[in-house]
Amino acid sequence: MFRQLVNRIAANEPTPPWGVWGAIGAMIASFVAIILGSAISIILLPQSQYTYLLGWSIGALLVFVFVWIRRRSPHYWSAMWNGTPASRGQSIFWYLLIGVGLAILLDLVGRSVVGLLIPDPELLDLYAAVQLRQPIAPLSWIFVVLFMVILQPLAEGLVFQGLLLPSLRATISPWGGFILSAAAYTMFHFVSFPVPASANNNALIWIGLVQPLIGGLIFAAVRVYTGSTRAAVLTHMAFGLFAVVKLLTLVSS
Repeated sequence: MFRQLVNRIAANEPTPPWGVWGAIGAMIASFVAIILGSAISIILLPQSQYTYLLGWSIGALLVFVFVWIRRRSPHYWSAMWNGTPASRGQSIFWYLLIGVGLAILLDLVGRSVVGLLIPDPELLDLYAAVQLRQPIAPLSWIFVVLFMVILQPLAEGLVFQGLLLPSLRATISPWGGFILSAAAYTMFHFVSFPVPASANNNALIWIGLVQPLIGGLIFAAVRVYTGSTRAAVLTHMAFGLFAVVKLLTLVSS
């Protein structure tokens, strides 16, 4: 399987029906959407426990709407979203299972590097609130699940694995585009979901840069191996689900 994955990454990518600048424009629009969503949420709920989660959810929803409006025709959508899995049901189960397994493995490695179990950057504020004896509100949990398991994987999958990855691979080179798309995904996470400056250097480097880079490479690999953005999104959803369970475990202990 690994050799087959390497061969597929090295193979030439068919030129998608959109240009590389259109994909880069979608990535820039994602940054703008996250900023806009955060600004709206800060204005509406400046002191809420879930202010940023609401803002990021709004931003992710704006990203989905943007991509849907620009690429909703069957000509674009089929090339971006659909693969040829053997069975939709099997694919959902298989890629969710792969995602959970890889998320657990990545977390074990991260724990050995950082020295402790630590939430994903998007959930650090909630974890910090618990450390200050402020329980996580039920509505906060709703936004945690909505953003981490549904909206974030869908929005980022469409932009980075659906649009950017195939266009970079077709324009630059198969391996160059593969690595560059994961690097772009990493920088998006680093800027959009910053790690607090109070974190130690190992934690800052791991959850701020290394973890999203490995995640970006995994999602890109799933997209290349299957030809399906849907499979990459399902894998990302599994990562998000594990992040929610990990936070629940940390705040319950």
